[in-house]
Amino acid sequence: MSELLYEVNWMLICALIALSILVSFIGDVVGMKLGKKRITLLGLRPKYTSRIISVLTGLGIAVVVMVGLSLASEQVRTALFSMQFVQRQLLTMRDQLRTNQDTMYKMEVDLLQSRGDLSDRERELDSVSTKLKEEMDNLQRARSDLANMRAERAKTEAEQEKLTSENQKLTAESKKLEASVNKLRKESETLKQGIQKLRTGRIAAFSEEILAQSIAEYSPVTERQMNDHIARMRTWARDMLAYRFGKKPSELPLPQISSASLTEAKNKVINTNGRWLLRLSALGNLVDGDSSIQVRLDARESKLVYKSGDVLFSHKFAPNTKQQDVEQVIYMALKSMNGNAASDGVLRDPITGDVGSLDSNELMDAIEHISKSSKETTIEIFAAKDVYTEGPLAVNIRLR
Repeated sequence: MSELLYEVNWMLICALIALSILVSFIGDVVGMKLGKKRITLLGLRPKYTSRIISVLTGLGIAVVVMVGLSLASEQVRTALFSMQFVQRQLLTMRDQLRTNQDTMYKMEVDLLQSRGDLSDRERELDSVSTKLKEEMDNLQRARSDLANMRAERAKTEAEQEKLTSENQKLTAESKKLEASVNKLRKESETLKQGIQKLRTGRIAAFSEEILAQSIAEYSPVTERQMNDHIARMRTWARDMLAYRFGKKPSELPLPQISSASLTEAKNKVINTNGRWLLRLSALGNLVDGDSSIQVRLDARESKLVYKSGDVLFSHKFAPNTKQQDVEQVIYMALKSMNGNAASDGVLRDPITGDVGSLDSNELMDAIEHISKSSKETTIEIFAAKDVYTEGPLAVNIRLR
């Protein structure tokens, strides 16, 4: 109720009441004045003239009121001049409202249907979500299984690579063993032949024994010089074997050098500078009656290992040292010198394994002198001459 009273245009109602009172008052005043003056209009009687003037005055007042109200209120203007337009608009709005209501009803029906469809879709979505969760769990398990399988595969591949590597090593070792077996077989055959030769003849040279050696020292070494050295060594080897067999050199053939060793030696030495050691070594035991003498040619660069006078061993002995102790120290020193010289580059004798020699008389005299000396004695073993790669290591003893 309060909202209805609030919506009423009280200002317009008050203005209409005020204007009605004013019009009534003015009309009464004007009528009274005109009646008193008894004015006539167009020959009419004053009574009718007064009525006409009252009507015209009321009409003028009504027009003025309408104009005033129209100027004062937009609602009045609308009610006076636009009522039909407003009514048509109202009808149009009502039609539109009815249409919108029908549309809204349909939309409500559609909304209800959509809600039903939405519920169905939600249920389907829940079902799909449950299935999706199960599939995700399955996928996670599959990924875990795949990771485990990959780890197992990597482990298997690593083991396979390890086995392959070990197999390759075993194959290489098998090949080495096979080569060693073949080598041993050849050596066995050689030994058998040597034993047979030992049974039937006299050995003049053992396998790997040095038959001849020479030093080629030119800048550079030419092929002709190399051939000259080879020819001389073959002659020396034949002469030595003839001496051992007790025959004339003309009765033995010249040694035959293996082609592989000859080619390798020439490739090393020819057209190079320096000092080269050339050696002819027996490929097998040489027995009286052999139809051919097979040798191998070795070429090795010869370098100065020790200079003449270089001290190789020095030791101080206390006075009156026992002879047994002196001998032990000196023999150990000679053994150590032998190994050191081989390490420094002096070649060992293929048969004895030694690198040099020492005068036994000189050694025994030195031992006797040290053991009988009442003073502190220093022994020095030094190189008797310049020692090169080919050796031998010749030494002398000095006591102080």
